[in-house]
Amino acid sequence: MKPFRAAGFMFLFAFLIFLASPLPAKCPTDAVEIRGRIECSFKPDDKVLATLIFFDHQREATGEETAIDIHGVTFDGRVAFNTYSSSNPLAGDVCHRRPKSALIRLTEADGIEKDRTSLKIPNDFNYDEKQDEYTVRSDVMLHGWCEPKCAETSSIPCENSK
Repeated sequence: MKPFRAAGFMFLFAFLIFLASPLPAKCPTDAVEIRGRIECSFKPDDKVLATLIFFDHQREATGEETAIDIHGVTFDGRVAFNTYSSSNPLAGDVCHRRPKSALIRLTEADGIEKDRTSLKIPNDFNYDEKQDEYTVRSDVMLHGWCEPKCAETSSIPCENSK
């Protein structure tokens, strides 16, 4: 009986290790495509950052920030995310992780925020199943530093504004 007992313990030990070790996910990586414009002036070292929010009441600092490329006054880029959502190895690959919103911010090089906007997913995006990609429906508008105007109809900056 001792060899049978040893084999049973080895099987139990191997099964417990199997349950404790994470299985590699076979889920696709999807993306969120962001594009937009920066109105008013901004510095060459300013950044556009995108953060995907996956659950209600998620703190911004817990999300991974992705820098979006700036070209003149426009910006565009993709934020990739893994769709793997299961922490139970017996359930297999569960590929249903989707962001609820995208936070887009314009920041200075030192981290001071100039402007921000939040877009709801899927409301503000189109989803392409073949590409596994969300694409923003309309350009995002962020504002840099805008000079005060002398009159609302005038496009000339005020000379004595402080």
